[in-house]
Amino acid sequence: MTNENKSTPKNETFTWLQPGAWRKPCIVHVTMVANSRQALFGKLTHNGSEAVIEKTPIGWALINQQRRLLELCPEIKILADKVMPDHHHIVFQVQRTMPRSIREVVRGYMQGCKEEARKHGFTENIYDGPPFYRVLTHKGQLHAMIEYVKANTERAWQRRQNPDLFRMHRKTEACGLLFTSMGNHFLLEWPDRQLVEMSRSASNEQIDERLKSVLAAAHNGAVTYTAAISTGERIIARTVREKGFPLVVLLNDGFPAEGSPHERFYKPGGAY
Repeated sequence: MTNENKSTPKNETFTWLQPGAWRKPCIVHVTMVANSRQALFGKLTHNGSEAVIEKTPIGWALINQQRRLLELCPEIKILADKVMPDHHHIVFQVQRTMPRSIREVVRGYMQGCKEEARKHGFTENIYDGPPFYRVLTHKGQLHAMIEYVKANTERAWQRRQNPDLFRMHRKTEACGLLFTSMGNHFLLEWPDRQLVEMSRSASNEQIDERLKSVLAAAHNGAVTYTAAISTGERIIARTVREKGFPLVVLLNDGFPAEGSPHERFYKPGGAY
């Protein structure tokens, strides 16, 4: 949840934006979106045990073009990929410096996909615009990237089955304040709740002791609330989340602004 009264834009710059960085060894998660979010690449279904994508001929062309890309660019390895009905993901690893930048490689790949689509009778541009790049910059991000791509199909199925859980709610009222929120709103009215607040100066022993009591209460049905600011709060929030207990996290700046281009298709990043 994000407090409506607190919003601070984040401006992040990374060294990989420096000239030449796109040719050097790196790991990049690329997302390519279908024109007008049409389901050009496949259909989301469930086979009884897991969510799957039944690919269209264009969807299969995306896979075939990946093989072509690897033949033309031996410096590149694909760590994960997923074709979804209206977008597709690829996590690239540039293993050594290339004569072309990864951006040029991706543009060539997308052009090859467009040409394949024309062979199947689709004369329009199959893409909505340029791809979106997420570059590996910190520890733990690679695992999150790959797991995000792998779980994309199941998440999409869960969103379809439970649309309200994955929709942003503006002006959610709690304790007399208004928030933007996403998730299971029944947790906001849960009768058994525990608030986790810990000082930044809390010792490891104090954090461990508090964690034990929080997990015991969560095991007995309590919903945990925290802003996850201090080290102790973050450790407890992460542990509660990883163990699958209900958790409500208050963020200072967690969602896109109302009316922004990212609002419609927003979904939480990282572990959330």
